[in-house]
Amino acid sequence: MGYLAFLLRVNIYMKILSIFALALVMVACGGGSPVSLTQANFDRLHDDMSPMEVKAILGAPTTSNSEPIPIVGGTSTTYTYQNEKSNVTLVFKNDLLKEKQGKFGP
Repeated sequence: MGYLAFLLRVNIYMKILSIFALALVMVACGGGSPVSLTQANFDRLHDDMSPMEVKAILGAPTTSNSEPIPIVGGTSTTYTYQNEKSNVTLVFKNDLLKEKQGKFGP
């Protein structure tokens, strides 16, 4: 009976560890950060803000994509924020906000 009890305890510990690891991954990937995707927060964004400043207002983006800027050099990064009602696209050039577009539902 001792070995069976040991196996049950190990199984419970593994489940707890798996749940903890999944929660940690979600937080690290931005899944745990609230996205404050409102017109008011969108209006707070202005040219030349850094990605860190934008994340402080809107949270982590739903998706992001970086690519080199041809000829001129540097990097262009696009952040997309989405929820059921709203969609926002932000473009950074060399880590400075240069373009923003947003649609907000009722």
